[in-house]
Amino acid sequence: MRAILFDIDGVLLQNGSAIDGAAATLSWVQRHAIPFRLLTNTTSRNRASICAGLNRHGLQVSETDIITPPVAARQWLQQQQCDRVELLVPEGIRGEFAVSDASPAVDAIVVGDLGAGFTFERLNSAFRLLMDNPQAALVALGMTRYFVGSDGLQLDVGPFIKALEYASGRQAQVMGKPAAAFFRLALDELGVSADQTLMIGDDWLGDVLGAQACGIHGCLVRTGKYRKGDELADADGLAAQYVLDSVADLPALWARLQ
Repeated sequence: MRAILFDIDGVLLQNGSAIDGAAATLSWVQRHAIPFRLLTNTTSRNRASICAGLNRHGLQVSETDIITPPVAARQWLQQQQCDRVELLVPEGIRGEFAVSDASPAVDAIVVGDLGAGFTFERLNSAFRLLMDNPQAALVALGMTRYFVGSDGLQLDVGPFIKALEYASGRQAQVMGKPAAAFFRLALDELGVSADQTLMIGDDWLGDVLGAQACGIHGCLVRTGKYRKGDELADADGLAAQYVLDSVADLPALWARLQ
């Protein structure tokens, strides 16, 4: 095993604070010169803001250590030569895209986590754009089902993308976890193969099974959005290869895997 991929929320941070032992584990990774990336489906903040938040809690990383769906989406839009783009994303990440809104004629519609901004009017506007522009791509900044907010579980972008897919008959191009292309972007940056890499996440489906489907080793932590029973096999017999109480236990697992 050579490299590690970390989810952020629920693995390193929870409710705005560092999880016990997370800073020490990240420091251990850096001292041992283990290549790593932080993979997050967060689309409400840009990388600079995410990085600053981690640093405030003793998790010393740089912006280049973080891979977000907007970064992957920007690359994809450039490759596909999509110049006319409608952005349904939080204001804080609009600067990650070198495009401006182009309604009503669009090449792509990019949808991120708008939280309470997912009103009927906004969803219906996106639906109409898809129907009026049959060639336009629906680009999803992740397919996470829910996350843990300060007041409990909250819907993430995935359910709203599913609504647009169902209504329009269009399949979304997914830029965050569990899309294989998102994991491959991290592997390419680190210069490692899937079978040399371990993914640590609190989401058994998006983080762990998504990574394992790409050949990456998956480890579920019992923090964040973890719920009792998540470590059990699903209807297809798939389950996390490794389970830890928290990321603080990673060094011991890493030693066993060498």
